Amino acid sequence: MWLGPRMRACLAVSAREPDAQISQELLETARWAVTEAVPVPPDEWRTAEWISPDGGTALLAWSNEPPEDPFPDPVLTSGDRALTYCGYLGAKGDADLLLSVETLGDDLDGIGGCFSVFRAGPDGFEAATSITRACPVYYAEAGGLRFAASRALLAHLAARAAATGVSRPEPAYDVMALQSMVRHGFFVSDETPFEGVRAVPNAAAYVARRRRDTEIIRRPLPDQGPEPRNREQARAQVEPLAEALLAAVEPFRRHDRPMRLALSGGRDSRLIAAACHAAGVPFFGATHGLADSPDVLLAQRVAKVLGVECEVTIDRQRSGAVVVRHPLRRAHALVRMCEGMNSAYEGVNRWAPFDPEPRSSGSGGERLRGGFLSDQRDLTPEGIRRRLTTIFLAQREFLTEDANAHARRHHDEWAERYERDGIDVLDKLHMFYKTGRWLAGSHTATLMNWAYYHPFLDNRVARAALALPVRWRLSEEPLALVMEMLAPRLRDVPFEGKRWRFESSRPRSLRDWPGWRRRATPPSTPSGGFNWRKSYGPELADVFREHILSGPPELFSILDRAVVERRLAEVPPRRPGQSWHLLSLSVLLSGAWREPEPTDLPDIEVPVPKR
Repeated sequence: MWLGPRMRACLAVSAREPDAQISQELLETARWAVTEAVPVPPDEWRTAEWISPDGGTALLAWSNEPPEDPFPDPVLTSGDRALTYCGYLGAKGDADLLLSVETLGDDLDGIGGCFSVFRAGPDGFEAATSITRACPVYYAEAGGLRFAASRALLAHLAARAAATGVSRPEPAYDVMALQSMVRHGFFVSDETPFEGVRAVPNAAAYVARRRRDTEIIRRPLPDQGPEPRNREQARAQVEPLAEALLAAVEPFRRHDRPMRLALSGGRDSRLIAAACHAAGVPFFGATHGLADSPDVLLAQRVAKVLGVECEVTIDRQRSGAVVVRHPLRRAHALVRMCEGMNSAYEGVNRWAPFDPEPRSSGSGGERLRGGFLSDQRDLTPEGIRRRLTTIFLAQREFLTEDANAHARRHHDEWAERYERDGIDVLDKLHMFYKTGRWLAGSHTATLMNWAYYHPFLDNRVARAALALPVRWRLSEEPLALVMEMLAPRLRDVPFEGKRWRFESSRPRSLRDWPGWRRRATPPSTPSGGFNWRKSYGPELADVFREHILSGPPELFSILDRAVVERRLAEVPPRRPGQSWHLLSLSVLLSGAWREPEPTDLPDIEVPVPKR
């Protein structure tokens, strides 16, 4: 059976004591909680439940996929074990392997795909993440029960019911943990918006055995090899990465139609196109934006070079303005979909009936370029320490003393790790929190509506990338070598924005000068650099002021209201991202996201800069 990508809600529950059972009332709460935790109409779910003979362990799964290949049953069983997973596994037989191995340990590291795995048996359960944890696992303990779920709110509501005896509990927020959302719009820790719920780390398993304390077992990350001394060694070192990418696009063949690839003018989506081209996987490009933007023009050029179609969607405009959805509607949908762990600065799709069309994008390609190092110019100790301060303590003036003290504990942990591991901390920080927390929200949203694959989040691709020395990845030479190996015809197609880092000022040799000139980045256009989320005027500013300053009092238990008022008065804003982050938190803490989306709010026009 082929194992296609699956939008799953999964919940594992187990009693600690051997003679304890999970009550029917708690199971009923879990069945209700999934409707609160995932914005899918109840009649769209395919459900499956496995309960151990003694009633002490349960595995519940819900899926909105169609009941045919390549979409398997929500829960798979073998003997006295049951298994479900989110995302997708790399090959036939992987699910059987995971059902049969003694523990969910090192065997996970050799499996392709982007996934989280939940396995239950008479002695409890295990819930494991892949190396990127783009498919997350959240855990909680309460009332003698242990919980692990694919959605933080699902684990939280079930645990709240166990702790309080209330069958329909209200969420309880961990307001102090939200300080990270104020700064960046995502979490740079394993905290969540909900009291008592945490995320399982990358490449780790939360293990709940009956009669024993729970534990988190981490698997080692790959060791980095040496930097190559010549081009021959360089090509040899990137071959495992190229092979992993070719294997990562093979799952597209599980479907009876070409894959839709979101193409832009950048590096990452182009490399996915190169891998599909080299593997002979049917695909076509899809791009959107303003008609003259470099992203749109270069995406079409890449598709033409590779001999595939490119579907273009032009952004809505009206009298020189972009027409956008009302920010409050955008924030409502974002918080509902991403459980308050992303900012409405980002956009995610809303629920729609599942479309089995295979789709992909270049999301996660930062792993091949050094994560946070890719935009870090100063690699001195002082420069790295300043970047760590920015990651954990940015926008300190917005926050209360207690909120900044909370953040400093996380900062100090990573500052100490820097002294031990060097600049690699910026790559790991990116994988743990930008990929593992920020990207996880949008990844879940895409799986809800489509058969979505992310080759750069593939378990084996990420491990092959991390095995390359981080300073060499930072040069972008490994990525360039892999692209040249997979699709040589793309070599001289320029990128939007900037050249390869290793040849930013000049080519490596005299014979490369003609190609280097052909790769010159195209000139920018007024609309090409336009970002309406940052360049808003009085109309949007009024919306932010109204809904943030009238937000719930919990919001201002971590914020300095006077500073927020001054910032929201700025038009145009110096820090537009914070406005979106604060609007999202206001919607979260008010509970408005649990109500129907306010569809009566009008669209807003944002002027496009003139030429």
